Amino acid sequence: MVYFAGYSLSLFTLIIAVTIFIYYKELRCLRNNIHANLMFTYILTDLMWILNTVMHLSTQMDIATCVIVFTLLQYFQLTNFFWMFVEGLYLYLLVVKTFTGENIKLGCYLAIGWGVPALVIAIWGAAKSLDKNAMNDGNQDAVLPCPWMTVHPYDWLYQAPTILVLSANVIFLFMIMWVLITKLWSANNMETQQYWKASKALLVLIPLLGVTYILVIAGPTEGQVANAFLYTRALLLSIQGLLVALSYCFLNTEVQVAVKNHFARWSATREFGNGRSIYNNWSPRSANESIRLNCQPSDAYRKRESTVSETTTTTMVGPNSTTAFLDKPCKRAICEE
Repeated sequence: MVYFAGYSLSLFTLIIAVTIFIYYKELRCLRNNIHANLMFTYILTDLMWILNTVMHLSTQMDIATCVIVFTLLQYFQLTNFFWMFVEGLYLYLLVVKTFTGENIKLGCYLAIGWGVPALVIAIWGAAKSLDKNAMNDGNQDAVLPCPWMTVHPYDWLYQAPTILVLSANVIFLFMIMWVLITKLWSANNMETQQYWKASKALLVLIPLLGVTYILVIAGPTEGQVANAFLYTRALLLSIQGLLVALSYCFLNTEVQVAVKNHFARWSATREFGNGRSIYNNWSPRSANESIRLNCQPSDAYRKRESTVSETTTTTMVGPNSTTAFLDKPCKRAICEE
């Protein structure tokens, strides 16, 4: 129930966050595209976990459907970890190597985040389907009717890459922290506050880089402490997507500014539309206003008469493009538009 509640809450917030990144064009950049892909993998993983659980609890699935659903779940989970690796790699190149975003194109990140997991899962699926013992292990377990859900040595084909990318992210995190702390020590008073903010922001990188999975990878197995650890683990892992959506979308100043500007433009457009409708519904209050409204000039280029102050400077252009300035008081003047 803790997993189900956490995944449902994360799924709701992640859908809103991805919609914001897709809808607002001013937010489209390499960094935000990486964030959006990571959030999308969280959406697919949470949705597939909920679907897999509901189908196993409410219906009796056949082996083929169970294998397909479980394979998709493993694929989306693996893409989730690889996009965490992409986040770590991007930050490492940006902070430690001081590369710009143009050095590595989005296509390379897409190949790492979506292509490599597909290759790993294809190898794992082929190995399991060719092993008859792996296909028959599920028939001996009434709780796990799907043979591929039974723990098997072939599972290391996708578990090993997961451990590798999490380990790489931990290394990225320490290297980024070392660079920021080094700059903090050598910074002057004007830059100190900025580096302190960057150091505090490292706490936000923990859910982004998936370090939470390493923190709860193992724990006590007996007693009340084990129960508390299981509940804590379920809570932290299920709200991973929620933490990422909050940190990099809803609490992001860039996103907040984009939403506020869009809302301000929408409000101004709405007020302008209401004002125009009021103008269209306006009616003359007197006969003089009705006469002025209905008497339109026949020549669009006719001269316009305007009243100016008593001291007026009039500019006149002669036929030979000579200019004369007349400075004298006048009550009324004729100005060409």
